[in-house]
Amino acid sequence: MDGINGINRISVDTETIPERIGRKNPEFANRIKAAVEDVNSNQHRADDAIEKVIKGEMGIHEGMLTIGKASTSLKILAQTRNKVMAAYNEIRRMQI
Repeated sequence: MDGINGINRISVDTETIPERIGRKNPEFANRIKAAVEDVNSNQHRADDAIEKVIKGEMGIHEGMLTIGKASTSLKILAQTRNKVMAAYNEIRRMQI
């Protein structure tokens, strides 16, 4: 009787952490990282817009549009986080 090939190929005991990280699909992590960086960039633009409005270098309407965009992107990121955490908790509660 032949043994099952590759049964110990991927195991917590035999696979190092860098190997586990290397085989995962980085696309999701890259998308999350890009989204957080985009929100951060929008927040910095909003801060700069506030300073420019105070100094009189930018109109109030343009400043408010920039602040609104930053606020909206932050709210979307927060809701996305909430949905991901809800899905994670749902999976965690599943019985196997």
